[in-house]
Amino acid sequence: MKVCFGMVLILALTAGCAGLGTVGSHGAVAYAPSTRDWRLRWRVIDPQRVRQLVLEDCLVADCRVVLEFGPGQCGTLALGQQAGFGVGLGDTPAAAEAAALAECQRTGTDCRVASAECNR
Repeated sequence: MKVCFGMVLILALTAGCAGLGTVGSHGAVAYAPSTRDWRLRWRVIDPQRVRQLVLEDCLVADCRVVLEFGPGQCGTLALGQQAGFGVGLGDTPAAAEAAALAECQRTGTDCRVASAECNR
């Protein structure tokens, strides 16, 4: 009986640790229209901290957080000609990239998508 309880406890602890990479992970995208500069952060535990970090990375006065994504989500942005701009959120990198591209193409041309990052 003691052996079974010990094995169950080890399995429970292992299962609980397996998901630590996504629990509480947050990401954000910051963008500055004046320079078209952007930054992307992901896998940060605190949502306020990820906003702070991404803005510190950007270093442009008009840089703003334009997308936040939570545990298990992916995020990115796309930039194009003629003020083309879009952000994308999805459950997979491909879904986030497709969403960003579609949004960018509504306002611009020749849109290019940054590789999505995920909180996994």
